[in-house]
Amino acid sequence: MADELLRLSPEWGQRAEDGTDLAPLLALDQALELSSLRQGISRDAFLKDLLRDLHHQQLIPLLLMLPRRWKLQQASLPEHLRSIGNVLETGLISPLLLATVADDLQHLLPPSPKRQQRGAIDRWSERDVALSDHDTVPLPESLDALETITATDLAGPAEGSKPGTLAKISALGSTLCWRNQGLPSLQSERAKRRNRVMAQVLNALGSNRLPSMPGESKTGGATPYQFCGVSSGRALLQHLRDRGWQCHARIRASVASFGLGASTHNGEHWQQVPLAVPYRTGLLDANGEEINALLPHCSLELELQPPDPEAESVMVQYYQGTEGLNGWAALNDQHRPWQNDRSNGSVAYPTDELRDHPLEEALDLCELMGAVHNSEAQFSDLHGGGYGALGFCIDSTALVELAITGTTSLFPLTLGDLWRERLLRQLQHLLDAGLEAPNSCVERYRVSLEQLPQDLFHTSNSRSDAQRRLRLSQPRHSPFALVRALNGETAQMP
Repeated sequence: MADELLRLSPEWGQRAEDGTDLAPLLALDQALELSSLRQGISRDAFLKDLLRDLHHQQLIPLLLMLPRRWKLQQASLPEHLRSIGNVLETGLISPLLLATVADDLQHLLPPSPKRQQRGAIDRWSERDVALSDHDTVPLPESLDALETITATDLAGPAEGSKPGTLAKISALGSTLCWRNQGLPSLQSERAKRRNRVMAQVLNALGSNRLPSMPGESKTGGATPYQFCGVSSGRALLQHLRDRGWQCHARIRASVASFGLGASTHNGEHWQQVPLAVPYRTGLLDANGEEINALLPHCSLELELQPPDPEAESVMVQYYQGTEGLNGWAALNDQHRPWQNDRSNGSVAYPTDELRDHPLEEALDLCELMGAVHNSEAQFSDLHGGGYGALGFCIDSTALVELAITGTTSLFPLTLGDLWRERLLRQLQHLLDAGLEAPNSCVERYRVSLEQLPQDLFHTSNSRSDAQRRLRLSQPRHSPFALVRALNGETAQMP
């Protein structure tokens, strides 16, 4: 059965690090059934209630996560998404469909007035940072200033203390809550603010590479942004290491939930609902059946540990994101043992750590890619900062990994040839206009765009490598029976 794809394994919870005492799990299909029963309405009416008036970008990932027997057509989707809903009703997505949707989404979504939305370059180059809904502050220029603003009491509620978009507009808050209630954060509020600020510090430093176009100036003014007296990510790493900081990065892959969470209360405690997107891989297993897997979220995870070993690390991640830009974002996690535990195997780290010179080269690449991808997104007026069309988080991370290590461990990769050509064209346009980037970095990026695998079709020459990358991109330990099957712990399900 299709809904078996997101079945939870009875083996989950046998290890202490599974955290089932903290986070007892309930499968999404069961949570939807129980919630509709509590509401006393039919499944169709329940789903219609859930999706009514939903025009938020998170609706599309939610449609991907819903078990197949929760039909979509009857749910009165917004008109511009009905064609996508019809496709998803009849089967799982595949890399080929994912690439097609990413490309066509630029035409399917209704246009938004440019004046009412910040473009990708504007977001990436921003010299301010929002600490809460009510507090926006200028980016600090030193570590002391960073500590001062992150220690300040905020006027607004802390991040995660209020319902998200789905929770606010859904009438189901009393039965199915669209966030993970009852879980602690892995970091203090101060550390989460520090992560948010440092992510934008790295973005702003990267934006210094942008050339000043004729008749224009860089966002934030013509003066380059400096932090600790330096104006690039590479120089900042050197500055921090000279002062005793430990700096390293890893390629990270975890089960994608697109920022969504879900939980339900059984009268005594909160049960957590793991969310995932199952997809068809286009690859066959040993029995001749198509392999199904869970779509990963991938990023370059950067950890900056202060000299004091008792101090909390700064945690940020680089990727092409749904936030509307290609760049750095805070890595602020709740304690979800089934999805983002860095030590129990629910996060996969398929390659060795990057340190010293390789890490500096990786930051150069992140800054170059930020300049190219964000420029293409803004100047071509792409939705979501070009998310999907210019690659998903998986593609952007794989480009960095391939450029630094000469290979990649991620799957599925769907960046299309047309968009690769446009990125190369944008790169040359920026170089001609004065983009600041080392020649070696530019060449690495060019080679990565040309050599990055594409998982839309495979031949006998590429199939074994695709299967290798598929397994490396999945968690080593997971509550989902489908992941355990891929790891050889159980038989593959139909």
